[in-house]
Amino acid sequence: MENLEVFLKVAKESALIGGLVLKEHFGRLSQDDIKEKFEKDVVSIVDRISEERIRKYIKSNFPDHHVVGEEEGGEDKGEYVWYIDPLDGTKNYIAGFPIFGVSVGLTYRKEPIVGAVYLPYFDALYWALKGGGAYKNGKRLQVSKRRQVRQFFVAYGFPSRAKRDLNIYWRIFRDLFDKVGAMRRPGAAAVDLCFVAEGIFDGLVEFELNPWDVCAGTIIVQEAGGRVYLTKGLSKATDVMAGTPDAYPYIENAVKFSLEGL
Repeated sequence: MENLEVFLKVAKESALIGGLVLKEHFGRLSQDDIKEKFEKDVVSIVDRISEERIRKYIKSNFPDHHVVGEEEGGEDKGEYVWYIDPLDGTKNYIAGFPIFGVSVGLTYRKEPIVGAVYLPYFDALYWALKGGGAYKNGKRLQVSKRRQVRQFFVAYGFPSRAKRDLNIYWRIFRDLFDKVGAMRRPGAAAVDLCFVAEGIFDGLVEFELNPWDVCAGTIIVQEAGGRVYLTKGLSKATDVMAGTPDAYPYIENAVKFSLEGL
């Protein structure tokens, strides 16, 4: 494996490059700048410009690496694969809700080794490298130390284009909501994972995500002392459970119990 610090530098700079595009256009989009990809799934001109610039920058530094992005796809073969979400939280962004970001992660032989997530509205840059810890704007991150279930602050995310029986989602939500202190649905998985790493959320459970949604956030949580489980690994339609060492087992058990009850 090559120098992780070099990979991290490019990941951070890539996230900032995408973030500049998001800052430039935030609150300025017209309806002509927004297209519907699928039912209940939209893309903006900002997604495409951001990804194009990030791809170009990564390939200029590592021409032999593969790059997979939400908008332009790409091959995930090879030892080094970058996963890009040029605008995580597109609907939030379009609506003017400031929970959105740029996510850039690198894997080596299918394992995340470097990740950077930038939240332009808050000028917050999260990053991590394998074995080197997780940080926000240079400050070391550590997951929450809350231990009581009734204090847990949990994020969730159910897909707007649900492919499963909706009762699965309702039951999981109900069983968690009934016991934990509070639940929130910000609508941007990469941001949610960073908030777990930062100690804002104690855990999360989100469904039918893609590798670019979770690659960077996964290593950021892990390096902050948390746990992450992807049901299908870094592949499409993967589910994610994440949390602190105390919250994760509870969330995992609650999800399993809900699924067994159907």
